[in-house]
Amino acid sequence: MKDLERRVWLMTFAALLIFVVYETIKTLLFPHMSVVSSHVITVLVVALLTFFVSRFALNRYSQALSEIERQTEISEENNRLLSAVLATMREGVVIVNSDTRIVLYNNAAAAIFKLPAGQPVETGGRVQSAAGNGTRDSEAAVRSDSLPGPHRLLPPALAQHRLVDATRDPAINAAFRRALDQKTPVEIRVETADFEGRSFQLNVAPLGPKLAVGVFFDITQLEKLERVRREFFANLSHELRTPLTAILAYSETLLGGAMDDRENNTRFVEKLHKHAARMSELISDISDLSAIESGQVKLTPGPVRLRNIVTEVIALLEARRNGCNVSFSVSIPDHLFVQADRTRLEQILFNLLDNAVKFNKPGGSVAVSTDIDGGRISIHIQDTGAGIAAPDLHRVFERLYRADKSRSQTTEGTGLGLAIVKHLVHAHGGEVSAESELGRGSRFTFTLPLAEQQETSSSNGTAP
Repeated sequence: MKDLERRVWLMTFAALLIFVVYETIKTLLFPHMSVVSSHVITVLVVALLTFFVSRFALNRYSQALSEIERQTEISEENNRLLSAVLATMREGVVIVNSDTRIVLYNNAAAAIFKLPAGQPVETGGRVQSAAGNGTRDSEAAVRSDSLPGPHRLLPPALAQHRLVDATRDPAINAAFRRALDQKTPVEIRVETADFEGRSFQLNVAPLGPKLAVGVFFDITQLEKLERVRREFFANLSHELRTPLTAILAYSETLLGGAMDDRENNTRFVEKLHKHAARMSELISDISDLSAIESGQVKLTPGPVRLRNIVTEVIALLEARRNGCNVSFSVSIPDHLFVQADRTRLEQILFNLLDNAVKFNKPGGSVAVSTDIDGGRISIHIQDTGAGIAAPDLHRVFERLYRADKSRSQTTEGTGLGLAIVKHLVHAHGGEVSAESELGRGSRFTFTLPLAEQQETSSSNGTAP
């Protein structure tokens, strides 16, 4: 606008100069011209100059208005994009002014720090708070602490939250203060003090001379996965060390002369075979779990008579665990069919029933029952073992996790059975859960879809 004003003044001055030149020439060349004629010609010249000056000014103002409209449209589009981006971002975004008072935040930041609903919304092309006081307040906020470009901030009535009051974390306030004072990016890790205990990576950067923007990246899940990874490798090394130590000990004993000891050499070889088989089983389970998690295992679901497969798995367990001294009871209708991959269903049932036997008490029992809810069936496996403590219950489906560390040396198994069960049940579209009480046993439940041929098979009394 200043450039336009300058151009209009120059054009006016030029018109005035032309008029002075005209009057001078007229006086010199036509000294005897009548007053009436002189005035008429002067009026015509002034009118002509006024017309050109006005036309020039109007054209320039028209161009300026067109440019303002174009910039306004660009600003509105940018504000719409800003509003959409901030509303859909999963990361929390907070912008503070030089007094470390919050002047803008998005929905994610409001959820993190329990701030009031002050996210930007579109209002006639401007972005302002949903609780704002109109365009004047919004424009006042922009004038007081303006963002680069067309961004709009919270109205002054809402720009009252001190950062330290909203976050309750001096480290966050110090990071923003450092970015404002030193004009350098700052990166720190922070934790929320709420019951969720979430972790965030905070990146703060200066935004113009008076503002700083901070982006909160939620890294809680990443840290949890990293912790699970570390625990997995720690447990894996422990599980491998036990049989390897035994194999080395027995092999060194045999090499040291026990080969000729007829009373013990056969027992040593049997121990070697037992621990080698345990390692082979562990590696096989790890390979199966890796294939299941990566989606390389392809299921071929079909109608399976549930009672038949349960009784087959129980018979296999009784044969493998001769003298286990645990009784089984099966309460499953004979005509009940599930839609499942038969081989993988056998694997699910074997792992669950094998655990129910291993962690049962002498003379205990294992009960298998079902419930039907709509088009799904819940399969329950209840044992009378020692049970699982409440703090360990939510972790029993993790890889190599053992609730009772003291029994890890004496109890056979790889510690991967329940993890395999969880992934196989999920692959079938079901869910798996565990309930337990110390001293009273545990109950594992998983769901599967019912087979479509359910009614036909039940009415005809046939089995596949």
